[in-house]
Amino acid sequence: MLKTVKPAVKYILFISLFALLGFSREFLFVNINNQLYKLYYGHSSLPLPDSLSFIAGIDYSTLYYSKFALTIVFYLAYMATTLVAVRLAVNDKKITRWTIYIYLLLLILAALSMFYNYLANNRIDGDEYTFSRWLLGIAQSPLVAFFMIASATLYRKFQTEKDTNH
Repeated sequence: MLKTVKPAVKYILFISLFALLGFSREFLFVNINNQLYKLYYGHSSLPLPDSLSFIAGIDYSTLYYSKFALTIVFYLAYMATTLVAVRLAVNDKKITRWTIYIYLLLLILAALSMFYNYLANNRIDGDEYTFSRWLLGIAQSPLVAFFMIASATLYRKFQTEKDTNH
């Protein structure tokens, strides 16, 4: 169905989808953090939105560790959206495969950083945690999609120019 849609409409659709994912992720995590603050300190002037009132009944540690699971959920959602966007924009299996490799690399490096931090420092916060969050922040953004689409487009342009000059 999307193959018959004009390229501009595809780009608008995927930019909108990335924006919706970003807003949803930010909304959820900010409110979870607000609830964690409230539970940890016993008070907060930050009310929960009605749509997230169910988290008020979740204990601190469950809510805290649920953020790790939610990070993986959003990682997978961004990866799926990126793969579809790249596939439709570029229509090159090799580029799509490299997109998967990039996502796996980001996940593996983030996991190794967290694992090292836990083994070396016996904790999950610190510089390694910040690094892993930064890596997953890249994965949970449209950066990979934009990079892959731009790279593939430039590569095709250079290949076309190279072929016409020979």
